[in-house]
Amino acid sequence: MKDLTLILEQGEDHITEFKSGRFHNESLAKEAVAFANSRGGSIFIGIEDDGVVTGIDDKTVEERVINICRNLIEPSVLPEIFYHQHSSGKKVLEVVIPKGLFKPYKVKGQNRFYVRVGTVSIEPSMPELIRFLQSGGLYHFEITALPGTSAANVDWLRFREYCQTYRKIEFEEHSAHQFLENWQLMHNGQMTVVGALFFGLNAERLLPQCGIQLFRFIGLDSTGAIADQKELSAPIPESIEAAVKFVQFNSAMRGVFIEGNPHRTDLPDYDFFVIRELITNAFCHRDWSIFGQKIRLSLFDDRLELFSPGALPNTLTLENALAGVSFYRNPNIAQLCRDYGLVEKAGRGLQKIIAICKQLGLPNPEFQCDSTFIKTTVYKATGAI
Repeated sequence: MKDLTLILEQGEDHITEFKSGRFHNESLAKEAVAFANSRGGSIFIGIEDDGVVTGIDDKTVEERVINICRNLIEPSVLPEIFYHQHSSGKKVLEVVIPKGLFKPYKVKGQNRFYVRVGTVSIEPSMPELIRFLQSGGLYHFEITALPGTSAANVDWLRFREYCQTYRKIEFEEHSAHQFLENWQLMHNGQMTVVGALFFGLNAERLLPQCGIQLFRFIGLDSTGAIADQKELSAPIPESIEAAVKFVQFNSAMRGVFIEGNPHRTDLPDYDFFVIRELITNAFCHRDWSIFGQKIRLSLFDDRLELFSPGALPNTLTLENALAGVSFYRNPNIAQLCRDYGLVEKAGRGLQKIIAICKQLGLPNPEFQCDSTFIKTTVYKATGAI
């Protein structure tokens, strides 16, 4: 429960909304939806927009608020409710709306979504709404059809190799188009995002955000001179392989003595299973609806940083991901990466990474997550183990 005097001094902001005791049901639902779709917040009922405390007189207001949150919001939210006593003797009701776990939320009767921006609640843009739907698992951008594409954009040699080598299916031209449709690589004769990422000719023309950027900086930050760089727009398997080779090429070997072994062992700066797994995860988890940003890998003198656009999927946290919980924003991309042997099949990749780091005496990767990106940092090993 917040301090009412301090709240009145600070006024409305991105987590605070004032609402008259004479509020309309839909108006309260709108603010609650906006907070649930954002970072959560508190609605103070009995305070006017200008900060004047008018209080609440209706004894049933608490029950009314609960009914609004249960019946006018989809999915429903469960608020916490507190009472404040103002110095004037008037009562103020604080309705605490938590950050939603099942985004996106909407006002049911209006069928509208809202987010909190500063002191106002507004409808999200279409790209923002797409990301909300993805985060809730209601929509997968990866199977969106790309306008203007057709079977002419398919790399048929690559698709033949995939069918025969990785799916063990005899490739026949008369059934190939049906395979593409069945596997959601095409939709109604148009290539999908996942289809273009794996089997598209000149995929960058269809998806400018495809591929990966690779940098080797001299020093400890990106202000240093660039010793090596590449920008790839190849299909995902080739992009992953090229990224791993880039790290190998720009890594040195170090001699270490492992406990119990009297002979020196030569190890690279980074364990390449760890690097491959992290890069593959970046392709599986990135938000492909974000245009203008590629996955980016940067090597520095002491570490590797891997940047992936988009937050973690809504139901996935860093803690449960490290515990072995697997939830892919892009299940089709993940399946294709499994077909190509690029990713673990049982969601154990991060757990295996931690185990390898412990075995080799390497620091565990560090993960930084926010609403727009995921950054993974892997430090070089130093000294004997």
